[in-house]
Amino acid sequence: MSICNGKHTDLTQINQVIAQAVMAWPMPERIKRLSVPVLSYDSEDFKHYQFLLLKKVDLIVGVAVWNAKTSVMTSRGTGRLLHGLYIAPAFQGRGYGQQLMGQIFAEAGALGVDGVLVKAERPAIGFFKHCGLQSLPASNDTDYPYQFWHQLKS
Repeated sequence: MSICNGKHTDLTQINQVIAQAVMAWPMPERIKRLSVPVLSYDSEDFKHYQFLLLKKVDLIVGVAVWNAKTSVMTSRGTGRLLHGLYIAPAFQGRGYGQQLMGQIFAEAGALGVDGVLVKAERPAIGFFKHCGLQSLPASNDTDYPYQFWHQLKS
């Protein structure tokens, strides 16, 4: 397995991995079907996000998308946003999601930020807790309900 930066030409495979991952979530089929288009990316997203891909030869099996340019302020400090993390179902449970996050944490750390913020979908809460990320409480009614923080520096 190797980790590399995603390109526009990878978009179809990126969205296939996302669709496969979402369709494996423990949710009603209709909710999953409606979620796939909302969570998929288009070429415009390459202007705002960095795509890290986990590849087995030429097959993309994992995708992590984060905003390396724009700071987010949290109660724990200034960080960067991990926008999405998806592993194809056949490759889940092998530590590949943690590998992708580790790469993002290393790159974010090199930028000198305090940490990485994750706004998780409900089915991923257990994964981020398992990885040791700290749950951030909502500070107001409009906050995203499932936020997690990974501290990079103290």
